[in-house]
Amino acid sequence: MSDAEEIEMEAAPETASYRHRHRMAWQSIRSRYAEAHAAAKSRGLGDEPASKAAALSARGDIRALMSELLTRAPVPAIVEFLTVGREWGEAGERLLEQRDAVLGLVESAYPQPTWTALEPLDREAIEDDARWFAWTTAWTEALGAASPAAQAALGGDTASLQSSEMRIPTSPRRWAPWLTSAAVIVVATTGIAIATRE
Repeated sequence: MSDAEEIEMEAAPETASYRHRHRMAWQSIRSRYAEAHAAAKSRGLGDEPASKAAALSARGDIRALMSELLTRAPVPAIVEFLTVGREWGEAGERLLEQRDAVLGLVESAYPQPTWTALEPLDREAIEDDARWFAWTTAWTEALGAASPAAQAALGGDTASLQSSEMRIPTSPRRWAPWLTSAAVIVVATTGIAIATRE
């Protein structure tokens, strides 16, 4: 996308509508997560198991939203996101703590692709772990090739990332454990309180 096209898209009414819709989607995910966490705690689960169960229940929605934002936000915004929100945890739970990082992506995204022909995944594909893993692999490769800054943000070696099981949280491939596991990271009490207030 050229600078002129970006300026035009920034001022377009459909961009404002698109961002509003995705802000609401992110807020809904976080609110439902907070509710699920509280319900799990009321059933006697400890904080970590409750966080795992709550995050797993929102996994499909998190994948859907992030596959959209990670292909619609410009590369500089994605690189900035990776410096803060790159570690999702085993089931996406850490991402739910990164309210501002995700909102930053939302506020930079456009209703059309900006840097890649890779499409967000549809609902059927989102629920398929193998297809999600393939998508994150393709996304990592595409982003790494997009700019030197993106390559650096991914750790500088996308080939090694592809052969690993996301040991380092610098790419979506690193987020793989939450694609196939019910495990979720522990969410801080303050993070839950913030999500509940929203």
